[in-house]
Amino acid sequence: MEAADHPNAGRGPIAAELLEAARQAIGAAQELGTRMRLLGGIAVHHLAESSRREPLARTYHDYDVVVPPREGSVAAKVFRALGYREDPHFNALHGAQRLIFSSTSGFDVDVLVGTFQMCHRLELGSDLPESGLTIHPADLLLTKLQIVEIEEKDLRDSVALLADVPVGEDPDAMSPRRFTHPLAADWGFFHTVERNLERVDAYAEAAIGAQGAGGVRRAVEALRAEMERAPKSAKWKLRARVGERVAWYELPEEV
Repeated sequence: MEAADHPNAGRGPIAAELLEAARQAIGAAQELGTRMRLLGGIAVHHLAESSRREPLARTYHDYDVVVPPREGSVAAKVFRALGYREDPHFNALHGAQRLIFSSTSGFDVDVLVGTFQMCHRLELGSDLPESGLTIHPADLLLTKLQIVEIEEKDLRDSVALLADVPVGEDPDAMSPRRFTHPLAADWGFFHTVERNLERVDAYAEAAIGAQGAGGVRRAVEALRAEMERAPKSAKWKLRARVGERVAWYELPEEV
């Protein structure tokens, strides 16, 4: 979302400003007993140092958070108390899944309630991390790789995550099992991700050079190996037979 309608939109928010605003909202939600966590580009900026410098650095216009299912009303209370304006029409229509707020500083906040959905559906809200500011790194990467017409900003973010977050089952690592779990039940999601992992691999070499891209390639290979090993559902196998003859994704609506 762009902040063009705000009086200071030409200046634009800086990453540190957005991160501090998100930290404040997450803390306020915790005081009300609700777990709120960051996703999107600012979450990548927080987790991956490579995203803060060239050639992977980029600009940000907003921040995105997610709360558990049925916790949208608590999230709304948080942002109203912090002085954010809301889009009453949008929030009345879509509040069970998504809410939009605008800060007086000129940036927007997208609040997801339990689910991230663009080209595919990813359940996020039921087991958000107990601590920290962001969703699980594996979930964050999946939000980037589920976009069929993936944009350069998402390729940059994906490369930064794979370069800086180790693949493994430690609490702060990129869990291959968590990454693969939703893909093993949904061939369409699996197929989009496998296509985009190839694009990320190629983009890494072009953007940061063969030496720097080595770690990204090893991470991609580890995730691909886990994707192949994971047991697939019968529904997955049936859909795989159809392949690309039928569209395997949805195109997200513009807001």
